[in-house]
Amino acid sequence: MNGERESQSELLSRIDLIEAMVKEGRRGTEYWGWIFVLWGAAYLIAIGWSYMAQAPQWAWPVTMITATVLTIVLATRKRRRNPQKAISRAVSATWAAAGTAIFIFCFAVASSGHMEPHSYMAAIEIFLGLANFASSIILRWRTQFFVAMLWWVSAIVTCFAPLHFVVPILLIDTFIGFLGFGLYLMYRERNDRRRREQHA
Repeated sequence: MNGERESQSELLSRIDLIEAMVKEGRRGTEYWGWIFVLWGAAYLIAIGWSYMAQAPQWAWPVTMITATVLTIVLATRKRRRNPQKAISRAVSATWAAAGTAIFIFCFAVASSGHMEPHSYMAAIEIFLGLANFASSIILRWRTQFFVAMLWWVSAIVTCFAPLHFVVPILLIDTFIGFLGFGLYLMYRERNDRRRREQHA
């Protein structure tokens, strides 16, 4: 009987530990909300540049490389102040893998001359949906799950939409999936910080 109680107690303590890790992971993701805003802005700049400026072929490579460098520099500084926990490292690894895959795909397609707008944009949307989906499962976060569904549904719609709808679909995704979600995370992070300061 005592053995059963001990095993139940141990199981409950493990569940509590997992829940605590998930909450900590969510807090960590909130802390990185600025990355979503940064990349949302980068996408908007790249889209605008490719349609309104000269030398549009440089729009995406230059903007994405600049955003990557900024992310690495700013993230390195923030990590020194807030060391990552295991669950946050898992989420970071997911996004690093997705970002690398998108960069390789975009570079290969653009340099080979095989870029077809529908499949090109749909592939990017699928990659972004994958990263959001994996993060939402790791963190058990419904909001991010819906963001993942937005990217994936948009990928399907992009494949069937007329050509003149492809960019507007990406713009809507960027405003909601990057800028909107990033601002939501930053808002949550600010509220969490205020609550911790009040209870300190």
